[in-house]
Amino acid sequence: MSNIVFKLVCLILSFLLIQQTSIAQRTSAGQDRLNAWEHRQTLVERSPFRDLRWEAMGPKFAGGRIESIDCPPGDLSTIYAGVGAGGIWKSTNGGLTWRPIFGNQSTYAIGDLAVAPSDPNQIWLGTGECHLSRTSYPGNGVYRSLDGGETWEHRGLTETAHIGKVLIDPIDPLTVYVAAMGRKQKGGQRGIYKTSNGGKTFSRVLYEGEQTGFVDIVMDPFNHKRLYATSWDRGPVGKSAIFRTDDSGKHWIRLEKGFPKKDLDRIAIDVGQSREGVVYSLVTDRTSPELARRGHASIIFRSDDFGDTWTRCHEGYVPTYVGWDFCDLRVAPDDDNRLYIGGLRLITSNDGGQTFEGEGGFAVNKDPTQVFRLHPHRGIGLHLDVHDIWIDPVHPNRILLGNDGGLFCSSDHGNSWLHFNNLPIAEFYRIHLDDQEPFHIWGGTQDNASFVGPSTARYQPGRDDNWEQVFLDPWTGGDGFATFPDPNSPTRTFYTQQNGDLKRSRLGQLRPEKSIRPRRKKGEPPLAFDWDTPFFASKHDGRTVLYCSAQCVFKSLDLGDSWNRISPYFGTQGQRCLAESPADARRLVVGRDGKNLHFSPDNGAQWTAAGPGLPEKRLRDINLSHHDPDVAYVALSGKDDSDCTAYLFKTEDFGKTWISLAQGLPAESVNAIEEDPVVSGLLYVGTDLGVFISTDHGRTWDALANGIPTAPVVDLEVHARDGKLVAATHGLSIYILDISTL
Repeated sequence: MSNIVFKLVCLILSFLLIQQTSIAQRTSAGQDRLNAWEHRQTLVERSPFRDLRWEAMGPKFAGGRIESIDCPPGDLSTIYAGVGAGGIWKSTNGGLTWRPIFGNQSTYAIGDLAVAPSDPNQIWLGTGECHLSRTSYPGNGVYRSLDGGETWEHRGLTETAHIGKVLIDPIDPLTVYVAAMGRKQKGGQRGIYKTSNGGKTFSRVLYEGEQTGFVDIVMDPFNHKRLYATSWDRGPVGKSAIFRTDDSGKHWIRLEKGFPKKDLDRIAIDVGQSREGVVYSLVTDRTSPELARRGHASIIFRSDDFGDTWTRCHEGYVPTYVGWDFCDLRVAPDDDNRLYIGGLRLITSNDGGQTFEGEGGFAVNKDPTQVFRLHPHRGIGLHLDVHDIWIDPVHPNRILLGNDGGLFCSSDHGNSWLHFNNLPIAEFYRIHLDDQEPFHIWGGTQDNASFVGPSTARYQPGRDDNWEQVFLDPWTGGDGFATFPDPNSPTRTFYTQQNGDLKRSRLGQLRPEKSIRPRRKKGEPPLAFDWDTPFFASKHDGRTVLYCSAQCVFKSLDLGDSWNRISPYFGTQGQRCLAESPADARRLVVGRDGKNLHFSPDNGAQWTAAGPGLPEKRLRDINLSHHDPDVAYVALSGKDDSDCTAYLFKTEDFGKTWISLAQGLPAESVNAIEEDPVVSGLLYVGTDLGVFISTDHGRTWDALANGIPTAPVVDLEVHARDGKLVAATHGLSIYILDISTL
């Protein structure tokens, strides 16, 4: 096929693809993911590169988001930990070592997992993270294992997207209830679902409309036919509510007496086990002045008559943020007055929710020395952002806690904690490779700061990491994004945190030396930085030249002390991607989506909008060619609209025209595109499920899957000198691949 014919075919296919996926909202996103998985498996099996094997690099010592925890009751050895975007890990020695048991499935996003009380080998998993933050990933239904996680089978509810809770009947393990949150937007499967035949069929037994999901469901320990469920109304009225059934889901009643009827968000619920009839709920109140002043306003209610009537437990509000990301409540099995509340911080109450302890974010007694770790860590105390609390019903003093920093265990009711920081589950955003010998990898993560480690680092159970933190917030975490050293002074570091919070520091100095965020000039509009602000140092100039962008592009020649705006204002939103050409120092590209992409041939003096052919999807990555200054690649994503189509495009005339390179790729959101700096035509892409390679300029694609589990690959970088490809995942840390033979 001639090059002209190939371009024409690509243009036609690009147009058809855009037309097909411009339909408002896809109705089969979950099924699309399953179909993409089958396509991917075919590519894996036939890949000519299956002998190339990825190696896990860690880090592990800082942990990552633990979304769900469960254990066989009374079993002190077996722990199942569900990682937000990293599958399920299992320990059979009380947390000392782990192995992944859900690493080769069609999804990695964990909502809730449950072990059958009557059979410890039966495990049910609801996929799709149980929150709606910027970084939460959807799933594709429920799975079941009958052999302790060795094998899994998909059991339906494909379009649930995000599952809040899975509940197994204590007598009959074939009877399972699922609280389905549904999509971030309207639609999808949402409500309370029930199966009585092990998932062969499900019936929806409770439904409140297309904008109301269900996030929690618990069972009365004195009567397995009595259940309580909480809805989450994300509409303007906020009619979230609590429901009860006394006949295993056939009939439900709304429990309203003494309980707010509107202006509510997420609700958590739990039932006391030491006295019949005791029920607690943790409620997010939209109406309180605290919501505007402190960013949170939550209340605890108690019922002593099975939810027929409710009483507010305390004056004021619960002293921890509870919202869309985390909202958890547990009643101690042996004392219905002892509560554990999981929000931004873990707090406790010993008097039925009247007063609280633990607001400091450390152990309950606020003594930071009472948090111990398996591996060295510069942080003190418990990490923030609690996602799950598990209390051993046989040994109530034993508690497992999952938060954004990993898995913690207490054997004394939460007075002291052991951090199992031996899981390689960091959620990276982006990485940078330097030119040291060996080269080092720099990267920022979700809520666990930024790291640097040598390319020789490897994940080794039982051994300390070769990674170190570039910075660390006082509460043991902090979001880190673009992170890199000064090319002219390796001990000087740069990094950015949320919404354009750019910092300059020194390696090993956890607190920043200086904030270098650009400031608007008098009379100019406010700067709108993105959550993940583009920020990097030029590779061309002998000086240290920095670039960053808000809704315009900035350049600094003095290490960030001052900035010059080198572009007009492109709309009111911050720019998601910014790139410099490695082949021509004058060329820059900036953009947020397919309709807001601009090119400069002269270092910002002039800017031209991209030509037609790109869909109006969110821009995920820009890569400019090492071999031809007119060539650029862009990756876009529609998953915010439940669209997992692969959007990958190339221009050969610096943005005037576009061709699609997605033919042959599975329907997976593309997060990263990298052109090989040595071999022309050799391309790598990172998707929501793995890595693919093309040796012919994107005409055909093969899988690079050996050794890397199912994971969202969010950034790719090639080190030309050493022949290494480095993949950053959002949930399973860093992987490295030797590509020198290519």
